[in-house]
Amino acid sequence: MILNWEKEMKNIDPDISFRATGGWLKTIERLDKSVKNGYSLVGDFVKSGDFDIDYDDGLYLDCNKEGKKKSQQDYRLFRLKDGKLRLLDMIIDGKGSWALEFWDTIENEIN
Repeated sequence: MILNWEKEMKNIDPDISFRATGGWLKTIERLDKSVKNGYSLVGDFVKSGDFDIDYDDGLYLDCNKEGKKKSQQDYRLFRLKDGKLRLLDMIIDGKGSWALEFWDTIENEIN
């Protein structure tokens, strides 16, 4: 499905400062519960931004970094299916073991 990731993010959260100080997007294929951090969310990093690109259906994790004095990392878990992007879960200003908070949602979506 051809999407402009920045436009999609701004449709979901109009107040987002998209990639103000960085960020990334990756697919989520499976969990690796032998680690207790972001590496537990196994997938590939993909391009995202203010351009159109073809994305496959599946789970996506977006990390958006905002703030200049105190940087914060916001994580949003999405399902892309049949051309529709649906927000499943999010963590604002994730710290430490933030990834574990997504495990239940990811397991439900994968199974």
